[in-house]
Amino acid sequence: MNVSIKQRIEQKVGLIHSIHPVAEQGGTAIVYHMKTLDGTFILKQASLPRYREWLAQEATVMQTFKSQQHITIPTYIDYIEDEQQDYLLMSYIAGETLTTVLADASELQRLALIRSFGRFLRQFHMSENISTHSSQDWLDKQLLQADHYIKQGWTSGSHELLNALSTKQPEPVSATRIHGDCTTDNLLVRDNAIVAFIDVAGMTVGDPRYDEALATRSFRYDDKMLDSFYSGYGYSPISEETFHYFDDGLYEFY
Repeated sequence: MNVSIKQRIEQKVGLIHSIHPVAEQGGTAIVYHMKTLDGTFILKQASLPRYREWLAQEATVMQTFKSQQHITIPTYIDYIEDEQQDYLLMSYIAGETLTTVLADASELQRLALIRSFGRFLRQFHMSENISTHSSQDWLDKQLLQADHYIKQGWTSGSHELLNALSTKQPEPVSATRIHGDCTTDNLLVRDNAIVAFIDVAGMTVGDPRYDEALATRSFRYDDKMLDSFYSGYGYSPISEETFHYFDDGLYEFY
């Protein structure tokens, strides 16, 4: 971090007391836990063009959803573009990822957490009436973006897979708000309850089955866990075909 970036951050949130990488890092940005004289914050840094694009998109999402009380996500503070990397400064929400908490939980605790996850996702999907939108609009955009990523060399997804996804698509459903990367890595837990979404670059209006597939991917074939999730979510599970379309298909590009 150069001097001008540091000065700009300190103008926003006070003099930096300490800054260090968080223990759990994703593959798209370096995430820092930062303490200043005014509080605790999160700073994300992205360097590669694809991930800088995603970071800018996350900043836009945060600003778009900041006034919606039914969605708990970090609060946008600042976005800084530099020649070599970009930075997103946001509020800090206390908690651990659901992935981390599940790893240390008993079976009963795991089932309760997954049920809470289902309830949390259902409330989010039902948070706004946008039933006039179709999931097809979102899917068309995702497939076009996947093609762009292939041309840029930004994805491991292939032309063959994209052609298969374009040829045989699931029947459209009513669109809802979706997280867009709804894995257990991207939910925060505090006091044994799901409290917030993080990594919200993909949050938009889209196909709720995409969230559903990614939410259940780590326990899809654990009957107890899957039953617990759907007892909270309140709907019947998506079909195996739809699950694989999204988890083994579309998600390969992202």
